[in-house]
Amino acid sequence: MKTRSLLILQSIFFSAFLAACGGGGGGDSGSSGGGSTAPVASTNTFPLSSGYSSLVATGQTVRFNSSGTCNGTFSSISAPANVSTTFEGQPALSSSRVVSFSFTNCTPSSSVDTQTNYYATNYFPKGFSNLGGNYGVYAGTPNVPTTVRVGDVGVIGSINLYTSSAKTTSAGRIDESYIVEPDTATTAIVNVITKIYNTSNILTSTEQDRYRIQANGALTAISYDILYSSGTHLILK
Repeated sequence: MKTRSLLILQSIFFSAFLAACGGGGGGDSGSSGGGSTAPVASTNTFPLSSGYSSLVATGQTVRFNSSGTCNGTFSSISAPANVSTTFEGQPALSSSRVVSFSFTNCTPSSSVDTQTNYYATNYFPKGFSNLGGNYGVYAGTPNVPTTVRVGDVGVIGSINLYTSSAKTTSAGRIDESYIVEPDTATTAIVNVITKIYNTSNILTSTEQDRYRIQANGALTAISYDILYSSGTHLILK
């Protein structure tokens, strides 16, 4: 199983809206709750953009077990986005992120990737780079809604991928969207859907990152679901 695409995916939005980037405070994220209680469609409005900005500003640690095709563990540790820098010639904030996997039944059995995520001064994402040479730049300003309600859907934006920061060779693109799903009477689930396309415009992987959002906007990662065109399926939670 190749992990390069997965590492790119995990670099992006809640990494990436993400996961990465719970609750934005650096604590370990938990499960989505126990029992068989049916989800409830809350009538509340949730402050998504402020919750996302807080998540990026504070940093986060996510640890999940992996099931599906590969069994094992996953972790993502994102530092607070508090380093002043430049990205694409513009002022930016940066944050380092370390993503690691350990599998018992897949090859390679382990993988570690370090990357740098770049944000505007309002903590909205601008792009990323990692040690593997991957370089991504948002095509325009991503759409992070001020508020959301259960049932809302929308496009976040697209990321142009390159093999290096020189941007001479395309590596495809990433398209991101979201849907707000029912959870409880006072919370909702923000499902960030990330699709990676190669340079031939062929879909190579789809990731669904689900975050519980509370009334104050606090976000907690509850699961990542990644499906590759090869059929490899990772369920992280």
